[in-house]
Amino acid sequence: MRSFFRPNFRNIRGRGGPPMIRGAGMMRPMAPPFKPGPMFRAFVPHVPFDLAQQIEEVRQVGSHKKGTMMAGHNVADMVVILKTLPTMDGKTMQGHLAAIRHARWFEENASHSSIKVLIRLVRDLKNRFQGLEPLTPWIIDLLAHYAIMNNPSRQPLPINVAFRRCLQLLAAGFFLPGSVGITDPCEQGTVRVHTVMTLEQQDQVCFTAQTLLRVLSHGGYRQILGLEGTSNIAVEMSVWEGVVVTPSDKAYEKPEKKEEDEDAEEGAEEEGMETSEAQ
Repeated sequence: MRSFFRPNFRNIRGRGGPPMIRGAGMMRPMAPPFKPGPMFRAFVPHVPFDLAQQIEEVRQVGSHKKGTMMAGHNVADMVVILKTLPTMDGKTMQGHLAAIRHARWFEENASHSSIKVLIRLVRDLKNRFQGLEPLTPWIIDLLAHYAIMNNPSRQPLPINVAFRRCLQLLAAGFFLPGSVGITDPCEQGTVRVHTVMTLEQQDQVCFTAQTLLRVLSHGGYRQILGLEGTSNIAVEMSVWEGVVVTPSDKAYEKPEKKEEDEDAEEGAEEEGMETSEAQ
């Protein structure tokens, strides 16, 4: 049985390289079996390296593998595959398996440079505008791929067109309840990726994108890209070329639990009164 854990590495540089073996007119590297050296142990001290738990394979995942890392976030994610099963939460292991599937899918389907640029742009929006924080890295990867490649010509759209299309999709309710959205290509069955967000978060992403799209449509691209101004344009009224842009309001109201609690208390009181009368 194989098992998985996922450490983070910061600014690790290796020394030397793998030995080379000769072929017919060429030389190719021979990959030796991975052995956890002192440098590796220093970064994952919580993993019990003993003779029974041998490392079978180490795979790169996340932004480092996909080539979509952001400036100031130089963290490389690795998934270490062990030959035996350590003491680890099953949900955590499933998450690491999903990270491997995501990295493989991205390498095969979304390696176009325009997709990687658009992913960085959308992640920058997420970091600067609070309303877009619920978007997960996997949702952003699939959204960027959809915005660039999913068109009648099946040819990559220009970055400026694809960037506007991302906001248009989000603003139109692409990730709202009842919407088809994007089916997760790495999961069995029909699993819509935006269902990981709560209903409140889905609404939040939608009305934030509506405000940003109106600002972009009236010439506020420098503020959208973070070249000028602040992120307050998503929550405060602003004027662009004589046009007043008012932030959209939320449409989803989270049901209050007080009413349910009051009904339960009333039901308990009535039941108590009936019991006392019967006695």
